[in-house]
Amino acid sequence: MSNYDIWKDLIAEAFEDQGIIATKEQIQGVADWVDGTHENWSTYSGSEHIPNPLSAEIDNLKKEISRLRDERDKANEDFRKNVAMRRNVNPCDVTLEGNGHATYRP
Repeated sequence: MSNYDIWKDLIAEAFEDQGIIATKEQIQGVADWVDGTHENWSTYSGSEHIPNPLSAEIDNLKKEISRLRDERDKANEDFRKNVAMRRNVNPCDVTLEGNGHATYRP
């Protein structure tokens, strides 16, 4: 359901609640005005220029997740190389299992 459809439904319910009789075309006309006004409200109020603190927090968390994944990948690669060195196999032949075990092909 689009925002426009939501406006039409809300306006129709508000009119009904207040005993206002309107045609579908009249409700659609009021919905057009409300939808346009709603779109322009952020420009009028300046809220479109206020950064959303949640967006900044999400960006920071994404960066932290990326950093932690990089650390994990480096640790896994170091572990794989150590196993390969100890078992005298190629690091490409070492597989890390989800349970923390390493397997290798001789």
